[in-house]
Amino acid sequence: MVQKKRIAITTAVGILTGAWCAGSLLFMAPPGITPEPWFMLMIFSARVLQGIVIGFSDGISLHPIIRGAGLGALFSLLLCIVPFFAHNYFGAAMLLLFGIIYGILADWIGSRVAGREDTA
Repeated sequence: MVQKKRIAITTAVGILTGAWCAGSLLFMAPPGITPEPWFMLMIFSARVLQGIVIGFSDGISLHPIIRGAGLGALFSLLLCIVPFFAHNYFGAAMLLLFGIIYGILADWIGSRVAGREDTA
């Protein structure tokens, strides 16, 4: 059963984390490098999409932390391609790590507010 409240919450978390992640890129970029607007938009849209998919993933019978971490890693792998091939391995690792953290947060908050803390 689709829970509209859960989807709205996880999408809101995706919007917030996407704005935070894209905005922090302005401050955390290596000196002398200005982030491309298309990449910042890609980061934002990937985090929003991650929140939407996590909202719909309530039917997957895993603990919210494991489910959120898996989906966060999956959606962050695409984002890691650009910095990885630009030899910015630290940036690629940070995108992956924070995608996992944001996925866990979105799934845990969505499950908690929707009243389904442990789905395992």
